[in-house]
Amino acid sequence: MDFHELPIEVEHDVEDQSLSILEIVKDDIVVIGGWAVRALVGEAHLRLTWDVDGVVAEENIESVESKLIGAGLEPLVQDWGIQFHHRYAPGVEIRDDEVRETVDRLELRIELSEPRIREPDAPHFFEFDLAEFLTKEIRHHDGSSRVLVNVPPHETMAANKLGLPADSKNNFDVAVLLESADLDKVIESIRASDAWYELVLKRTTKRKGRMKDFESWESFLARDAGVDVRELLRKLEYIERALQQGNPT
Repeated sequence: MDFHELPIEVEHDVEDQSLSILEIVKDDIVVIGGWAVRALVGEAHLRLTWDVDGVVAEENIESVESKLIGAGLEPLVQDWGIQFHHRYAPGVEIRDDEVRETVDRLELRIELSEPRIREPDAPHFFEFDLAEFLTKEIRHHDGSSRVLVNVPPHETMAANKLGLPADSKNNFDVAVLLESADLDKVIESIRASDAWYELVLKRTTKRKGRMKDFESWESFLARDAGVDVRELLRKLEYIERALQQGNPT
């Protein structure tokens, strides 16, 4: 069983536990990744999210690390930053053996790095501006509590996601972000980060192909979220042409 096939009550429990981890350091980091997309687009973000990704100033990493270790998370130093993790312990009853086997493999993680995100094995980076963020709300699934988080603007997140691998999660996130993003500002943000545009161009062909395939998970989920896939393809082609030919007119 894939993680996105888990029963809805388990998905909600996983996400609520992930949010509880995020709440520990919400004032210390700028959230990126799936939770940032959820904060920006709200209920349209239909995919399961359990990893917390964030960027933090170098001088604040030690303080954030102390908080997370104090909360019982195990640190693991990586080339790109620090990962903190612990095994997911279900807060809901699970009777199905296949579901139990799946959740037994699930770890809750928070991954933190400095604002300059490097792509493995490529001479490219994307740099987030820690001073440029929006404060957005993410609600727990019980509706009784919320977390206020700092996230990059739509255009910055879209620019970052467009250069990341064209896997199903990133493809879906691009689809919902481009629904409300200013395309010219997305292009500007791509061009501002090193040679990030080269990765965007490299991955746009595959991304368009996956979205054209109406049987792919991300295309199905995007349509379920209200995305007009044909319009999305037009937007991707607009960004692609602009990056190939120069700034749009």
